[in-house]
Amino acid sequence: MTEYKIAVVNSSSFGQVFKEHWTELEKIGTVDRFMVAPDITGKNLAAKLQGYQMVIASVTPNFTEEFFDNIEGLELISRHGIGFNSVDLKAAKKHGVKVTIVPPLVERDAVAENALANLMSLARQTPAAAAREAAGHYEDRANFMGHQFNGKQYGVIGCGNIGSRVAELFHLLSGGMPVLITDPHSRAREGWWEQNPWAKLVSLDELLEKSDYISLNASLDEDDYHMLNEETLAKTKKGVYFTNCARGALIDEDAMMAAVKSGQVGGYATDTMEVEPVPGDHPFLHDDHFLVTPHTSAYTYECLFGMGEKCVSDIKNWVSGKPLVRELTSQL
Repeated sequence: MTEYKIAVVNSSSFGQVFKEHWTELEKIGTVDRFMVAPDITGKNLAAKLQGYQMVIASVTPNFTEEFFDNIEGLELISRHGIGFNSVDLKAAKKHGVKVTIVPPLVERDAVAENALANLMSLARQTPAAAAREAAGHYEDRANFMGHQFNGKQYGVIGCGNIGSRVAELFHLLSGGMPVLITDPHSRAREGWWEQNPWAKLVSLDELLEKSDYISLNASLDEDDYHMLNEETLAKTKKGVYFTNCARGALIDEDAMMAAVKSGQVGGYATDTMEVEPVPGDHPFLHDDHFLVTPHTSAYTYECLFGMGEKCVSDIKNWVSGKPLVRELTSQL
């Protein structure tokens, strides 16, 4: 009987909240948790994971071509999430490694709701006001003036699985106004546009110029990298608020800081940063115009359970010879 070895890499949640998922994997083989630097080289990552047939992978590190060139015996990478830009799929396929992701609906509500929760918290200055109250400064409450949400113009950049749900929530919050959407990839589910005629497809420039609140939900590729930069941020409606539960590298952080300092941008709420963990001296962490959370958009009990169930089922299916669900490498 094959003695399987399973590595859980950089996931601080898998098997922690729902311990039964870890127990299920231990019935299959040895399970070890690895916490590595997000920017670890492919060669060093391969050295750590040598001898493991299956990996449950978090947002980081990157499984690069160098990694696949130096690893032996790896059969499956099951992403503990829906994103897969951290895995070189072509290199994985070349080396016969299967790569799976969580079905989109598992994370859809959790991530979309967090995008809205962070946005509302920042625009109403909730964290800053709560901190002053905790410090015993009730008399400072007039310093925490916020902005309302009804009747405002909303924009969504990237209208795929999660972006389309953010758009639905924005529409409800706006009081029935159209929601502006820019999406070069047209990733919304089939029939979504027909079912939601209030969703108005516009150019990025028009969305930036007209929106009071904007959610970033674009995928990250070479075309989207730093899509919000000094040039594009200068086109925004003055005082706009952004929320980002997609990828940190969608924005140029220096440009965002400058735009906030100048008053062009009212605030930036983000659950994802270009470098994670975020260094303690990062300026976003020390300015009340920013709200930074530690990549916890999927951290609801319902969502984490579904993600864990999918990873466990991936490994069970693989060792028993059953078809894999949401397997990406076979699509190349």
